[in-house]
Amino acid sequence: MLKLHALRAHLYENRFELLMLSLWCVFILNILFPSNIYRGYAQAIYLPIQMLAALVLFDNRPRILRFALFIGGLLIAARALDLIFVKSLKVEMLLLYLFFFGSIMFEVFRQIAHAKMFTIKMVYAAVCGLLLIGYCGYFLFLTIEFIQPDSFRGLGPGDQAINDLFYFSYVTILTIGYGDITPKTWIAKNATVLVGFTGYLYSIVVIALIVGRAHRIPRAGVSAVKKPGPLLGHPPLPGQAVPQSAQPAAQSEQTVQPQTESPKHED
Repeated sequence: MLKLHALRAHLYENRFELLMLSLWCVFILNILFPSNIYRGYAQAIYLPIQMLAALVLFDNRPRILRFALFIGGLLIAARALDLIFVKSLKVEMLLLYLFFFGSIMFEVFRQIAHAKMFTIKMVYAAVCGLLLIGYCGYFLFLTIEFIQPDSFRGLGPGDQAINDLFYFSYVTILTIGYGDITPKTWIAKNATVLVGFTGYLYSIVVIALIVGRAHRIPRAGVSAVKKPGPLLGHPPLPGQAVPQSAQPAAQSEQTVQPQTESPKHED
């Protein structure tokens, strides 16, 4: 029991590293398996890691954890049915993906906003947040394309269109704008503006939070700078403290005055 508790504590301490690793797996493994992003061997590797990272992220929030478990269970069931009955639950599965990664994205945003001090964990969380915006944008674009085909110009044929929308989502949030893929329908244009604006606003807010909390870090070894005292024989400048060694001398000069004899008048 103690070992399990220690393992959970260790995983929660490194939750952002685990989440970032699971998100980067999509980019790395799809170089090795470029056929389809969310089908085949690649997904069988990184989807369990993504679910584990989500459960670790929600470990201190039981209600959200139960919701993530419910969505994850439905997602696994939908994937199994999709493998058996091809093209039967495409839209439903995409909506589950959108809810699943959307809940992770908002939880990462919440933990960044409630962080009190700047640490390297905050940098990992910021990277995870940006990657999750791209994930959610990808599933949103893919859902629109399945519901309303030909919503985007420049997509490749067949499964290549799925990979192209993944690329288009990250090109949009990074504001690169190559122009090789463009939204065609009104709903696709609105979704593109929403994803691009979310990525842009996120970058501004997170950079401001990181810079603001970085200034709160106490810097050891930096002592307070004392103002120099007045030189001996010179009056102190405004705002300067009179040294204690000079105070008695100054007081004696003020108190001790030469005695002058009063002139005598002869009659």
